[in-house]
This record gives sequence, structure tokens and C-alpha cells, in this order.
Amino acid sequence: MSENEKKPEGQGEQDNRYMFFTRREFVIGAVAGAAVGAAVTGVSMKGGPATAPAKPGAASAKPIKVPSYIAVDYAKCTGCRNCEVECALFHDKKLDLTRARIRTYYFNPPVDVPSLCAKCGDAPCIKACPEKVGAMSKDKTTGAVLVDEKKCIACWACIEPCAKDRTDVIRKSKDEKVIVGICDLCGGDPSCVKGCPEGALSIVPVYQDGKYFAAKPADIARAVAKNLYKA
Repeated sequence: MSENEKKPEGQGEQDNRYMFFTRREFVIGAVAGAAVGAAVTGVSMKGGPATAPAKPGAASAKPIKVPSYIAVDYAKCTGCRNCEVECALFHDKKLDLTRARIRTYYFNPPVDVPSLCAKCGDAPCIKACPEKVGAMSKDKTTGAVLVDEKKCIACWACIEPCAKDRTDVIRKSKDEKVIVGICDLCGGDPSCVKGCPEGALSIVPVYQDGKYFAAKPADIARAVAKNLYKA
């Protein structure tokens, strides 16, 4: 492994958030990430303009009343992981970041990429959940995907479609009893948005199929790095 591909000192081999790619992969990936760049820069993959994001970092004055997702201004993210802390404390009342529904990935060239559920319009994760189990549903007001952990049987069927074509945020819990990683928008008032000190997160109404924003962290990093470093 070359010098610029080494993981930061002290990071375990199993933490796949610290993903590095060589300059050659970065240049090639920038081309592959062109489609992702459309979503990153606010243009839909269908060619039309995407919905203009709300003012980044603005705390929600009222609970979300329409289907929405959390947009990221990657140029503002510093990788502080405060969003993960806020998420973990809100949902579990303890600082267990493995349970956070948002995760920050670090790449080289330096790019920090918060990754979370894109609220896909077609929700392939819900379709994959066995009908007789019915552990997953969509909130009719916010559009968030909801998980009933009491019903989840840990069959992991929902992980594959998200990993294959979407954000790859769904994962097994540390004790492998339920799935974690799906953002429920905190019931309509996202803690991560309010807690981001840099204003990198904002709530955006979904007026089109959310799957067009469901890019993987590495693809987003390549597209962002292309703009930041002009590679």
C-alpha cells in the first residue's frame, strides 16, 4: 500500500468509513461520478432543475409537514461528526455512534461525506421486507422510512437493495438483532440539522423521486473532489 493510501493512524481495519483511493482511481472516478455530480450540484438526473435547498443549517421552525429529505452541502462539512452525536443521543439517549442514522465518511483527497437515507420514492428496502413481517413502512407526512424494531426479524433482506443501487446506509446493529441506519427524520424535526455547527445540513421538500439523490459516499466524494481540487 502506498503512502497516500494508508489509513489514518489509530483507525481499525473494520471501519469502512475511512475509505481511500489512489490518484488514478480518483481521476477515473471523477468521470464515473459525473452523474452523481448532478445531484451534488443540485441538478436532477432527469435533466431538470432540482428543488432549491432550504437555507443550510437552519433549525426547523415547525415540524416537517411534507415528504422531505436531508440535503448536504459537502463544501461546508468539516467532518466533526456532531451530526452523529446528535442523532445517537436523540434516538437512544446514549453516545453509541454505531446506532446513528447518519455517518460521516472520510476520503483522500480530503473530502468529508455525511451519508444518510435518501427517502427513496420507490423505497426498495420496504419492498424487500417480507410482507408477513411488515417491519418497515413510510411515514405519510414526512416520507421517512420507519422501522419497527419489535417486528424486525434480522433477515437482512432490506440491506441488499440499498447496498446495490442506493446509499448503502442500512446495516446490521452491533448485536446483529435488528437493522440500523435508516433516518426517520426524528419524527419531523431532525436533530442533526439543528446540531450541525457549520450549517452543512438542510431540510429539502421532495417533489421528485428521491432515488436520484441516493448516491454512495465514494461516488459523492469523487464528484465533490473533482470540483474542489480540479483534478
